Amino acid sequence: HRDLHSFPTRRSSDLRARLFLHDVAMTMGAEATTVVSTLLLTSMLSRWMGAHPLSEFLLLRRVLSWILAGTLLGLATGLPRYVAQVAHRQERYGPAYFLAASLCIIPAALFVGGVMAIYRQTFARWLFGDGREAALVVALALLLFGFAIHRAVYGYYRGLLDMATANILEICNLAVMPLGVVAALYRSQTVPAMMGVIGILTALISVLFAVPVLLQLHKAPARKLPVFCGELLRYGLPRVPGEFGAAALTAIGPMLAAHFLKLTEVSPLLLGLNMLMVVGYAAGPLGIVLLSKVSMMLGQNQKTEVQARLRLLLAAVMEVSVFTCIQLAVFADVVVRAWVGPGFLNEMVVIRLVLLAIPPYLFFVALRSTIDAVTVKPYNTANVLVSLMFYLVLIAAWIQFSPGVSLLAGIAGSLLGSLILLGVLTARTFRRFYGIGVPWKELLPSFAAAAALGAGALAIRLLAGGTVSLSVAVFAEVAMTAVYLTVLAKRGSGWISYLWNVGILRRADWPADVVRS
Repeated sequence: HRDLHSFPTRRSSDLRARLFLHDVAMTMGAEATTVVSTLLLTSMLSRWMGAHPLSEFLLLRRVLSWILAGTLLGLATGLPRYVAQVAHRQERYGPAYFLAASLCIIPAALFVGGVMAIYRQTFARWLFGDGREAALVVALALLLFGFAIHRAVYGYYRGLLDMATANILEICNLAVMPLGVVAALYRSQTVPAMMGVIGILTALISVLFAVPVLLQLHKAPARKLPVFCGELLRYGLPRVPGEFGAAALTAIGPMLAAHFLKLTEVSPLLLGLNMLMVVGYAAGPLGIVLLSKVSMMLGQNQKTEVQARLRLLLAAVMEVSVFTCIQLAVFADVVVRAWVGPGFLNEMVVIRLVLLAIPPYLFFVALRSTIDAVTVKPYNTANVLVSLMFYLVLIAAWIQFSPGVSLLAGIAGSLLGSLILLGVLTARTFRRFYGIGVPWKELLPSFAAAAALGAGALAIRLLAGGTVSLSVAVFAEVAMTAVYLTVLAKRGSGWISYLWNVGILRRADWPADVVRS
């Protein structure tokens, strides 16, 4: 009798689990595509145009992420959250929330971009350390406008958990189109011109994807728009300092360095940050899907299931990030040489210092959406601002007390310290709301395995005489990754058991240790 009674519940749980993993897998596929595109763009610009255009491109991307974080008014998180909440109750409110968010985001982008374009030489000195880079500011304004529309449309589909449409939009705007523009124009145009074209095309493609939403706007209750705008802004505006600060953690360092060094000399720091962002994309899909999914589940009083999933997420992030950090730190020079050529190997200490920040950075990226989903109060904002202040203090102290030592190394070390602090603060906030802490004792065997495999990677370097070819490094990484995953599976790592149950056995039974927790 009990089995028959529980059958519908088990079947629905299986279905929810498979749909969740399907969404995450699709989003990871889209993120992987954009990552490959970014890597190719970086390699193309380095090999086809040289160090200075590459530095322009990388710094422009960091500054764009920073300015965009403030211009979106916190609605990149707010829009999908509120669309997800009304998706199964008041479907006609979804397009209304989209319109309300667009009425807030797009004018803000036009205003900020317009001011920057008018005073472009001043902003060029502030942002890029040289008034002659005014063309970069115009490109930045166009990119800001294009990505403001992109994030509004993407956020709406993300809120609906229509991840297929959201991911296709992401691939078009962040992967296929930029590669096409650079391949077509690199011989005749500069980096600012190419980035400006990308900004305009991003806006046009996003508008095309928004057509189905626009056709539903006649169903949206017009009288509710002021209410929805106020609701979104009350949620989003308090988060602006946090999102602005989080982006500043990866933008301020290179911007500051550009005021003291030539732009080409900042390249190692920019490359290290780009590698950190690429690894961060691995955790990004979890946050993208989790914000909407956790919001829905908490709205349906499914807190126990939420906690079970988050325990698995926590363990997965820690085990994967530590292994990735160690392996990348060992073979960083191999990656850089294959990626952008041998001309950027003189500051590998800077790149490796940035890569050591992978575990705390992934921890923050993976868990911040779960905190935003459970509370309207901007706890992530407080954590980020404390970490940013710590970052600025460390940089100032380095400049003051170590003027003769590498500025880039000081900035990289300061970033590492601030991201460690951010990870600690995120863990504390996460535990406060979900009652889940990092299971250090349970993870120690996994960390020991990762360290042992790191020693194996170092041994390979020694046997190769210090210079490892790309083919040897790839073969070694495939082998060590397989060994590491086997070790995790043998010791009963919960997230691997869950993925096996859902992906292979087609059922959503939780591992016993997760259920007992």
